[in-house]
Amino acid sequence: MNDMKRTAADDLLDVLASWGVSKVFSCPGSTEAAILDALMDRDDMELFLTTHESAAVSIADGYSRATGAPSVVYLHANGGLTNGLANLAAAQLAYSPVVVLNGLKPRSIQSRAGFTTARRMRDFVHQYVKDDWQCLSSEAIAEDVNRAFRTAMIEPTGPVWVGLSQDLLESPSSAPAPGADGFTFDSRTVPSASAIRAAADVIAQSRHPVIVAGSEVARSGAIDDVIRLSETLRVPVLHEDRRALERPGFPTDHPNFRGQYEPAHPLVQGADLLVFLGARLFNEFEPPTSPQLPAGVKIIHSHTDARQIALIHGVDVGLVGDQGLIAQELLAALSERPPQHEFVLPEREADPAPRASTTDGGALKALDVVDTITDALRGAVIVGDATTAGGVLQTRAHQHSGNDYFVSSSGSLGWGMGAALGIKMGLPQRRVAAILGDGVFQFGIPALWSAARQNIPVTYVVINNQRYAAVGAALQRYHGKAAERQVYPGTDIAGVNIAEVSSAFGVPGQRVDTLEDLRSAIDAADGVEHPVLIEVMTDTEQLRP
Repeated sequence: MNDMKRTAADDLLDVLASWGVSKVFSCPGSTEAAILDALMDRDDMELFLTTHESAAVSIADGYSRATGAPSVVYLHANGGLTNGLANLAAAQLAYSPVVVLNGLKPRSIQSRAGFTTARRMRDFVHQYVKDDWQCLSSEAIAEDVNRAFRTAMIEPTGPVWVGLSQDLLESPSSAPAPGADGFTFDSRTVPSASAIRAAADVIAQSRHPVIVAGSEVARSGAIDDVIRLSETLRVPVLHEDRRALERPGFPTDHPNFRGQYEPAHPLVQGADLLVFLGARLFNEFEPPTSPQLPAGVKIIHSHTDARQIALIHGVDVGLVGDQGLIAQELLAALSERPPQHEFVLPEREADPAPRASTTDGGALKALDVVDTITDALRGAVIVGDATTAGGVLQTRAHQHSGNDYFVSSSGSLGWGMGAALGIKMGLPQRRVAAILGDGVFQFGIPALWSAARQNIPVTYVVINNQRYAAVGAALQRYHGKAAERQVYPGTDIAGVNIAEVSSAFGVPGQRVDTLEDLRSAIDAADGVEHPVLIEVMTDTEQLRP
């Protein structure tokens, strides 16, 4: 390219390339003309076009979750940012390093309440990112964006926002762009020796410790370290509370695995020490009506993010840092001061025999459907976004590695449809399947266009009970007129043939209503080189699995 024609947009793309970015996920508008034009001369980067900002953000989020690398989403003005915020909240909860570049109208009309402007753009996004900044000059764009990448990748990683005014991007290039060299470094930390000793002392004095492995164990690549800690101490391991889980922190097929954290779990009730590694305490859905921790139990809480420790419940020892390094330090400290009592690992219950179907020739039940799905997809990456069946899916899915199961604790419906595409791009050798509810599907429809256009071979399975069953379940818990009359307003979303809608977008869809056909359809989708969707019809009267 002729350097006389270079703009600040070209400088910006040079920064992105230095950080290994090959795709810019975007649903662009006129404000992004300079970026779109600059991309035309790049052979190291391309626009990944989406038709809605929510899809752009979730695809970027999925890619960063799967790879640990930064991703870039370019949002258009105030409307595009607003459309992307729900899935940006999902990225934040997963500590996903998504760099959000937000195209803004020229500075001269921003103060005049011009078209698609807002007076406080940073206020829109501030609570969902690690840092937010609006560039003040064209000369500073490359530096500001480079700093955004640095900030996104510092532990704990997470999304960062940069506002870019149109007139600044269109300005002539004025200085060599900085790059990743010199701005990437190992930002993992480890607690002080005294904190590690304090934790080791508490473990050594306990009789019935239980490890609770959270999502941060998987994100930090520390599963093998936690396995060694569990095996050395002969201590059982639970996954963190299902409402906080983003990905599995311990293999479900390991002999020491004992299920998911619940206050009533026998191992929790019998514990004198709970060691939470990379877990949140807790992601409260409603005000708890009973204690979430046993009375008198000691708590060691380890997390990458210091803000999570003692956020709700006090701790005996708090450990801030990388979960793998912390597990290694605990093992070393315990080798010098072994536990005073030999821990006895409780027997693991035998794997249950295949459960008899409850369908009895009528409408399919969610439990039967989930059992069929998880059996057929054993070994695949599962992206969970099925509100009603989500809890059952989480306990049934086989999860050997931290990349076997992805879910969002954000409550942002539709996230999984885009995230599955990003995860597939990040893990191209793995089969990826997204398990969705029918309500979720209606939120995430724009991802279908991108799946078809980019020909990304993801399997979508939509569990269709034709209603917002979670709302019906809430009305039942409320014990009001709706529960008494068994009439649940605000729940009926019937009438959409999801398979046909999918086919219209270019993703071949199939509707099934038997378990045999469901299994056959999932098996047939294995290995195909394009996205497919399977819609399975289930009991409309069943509000809970």
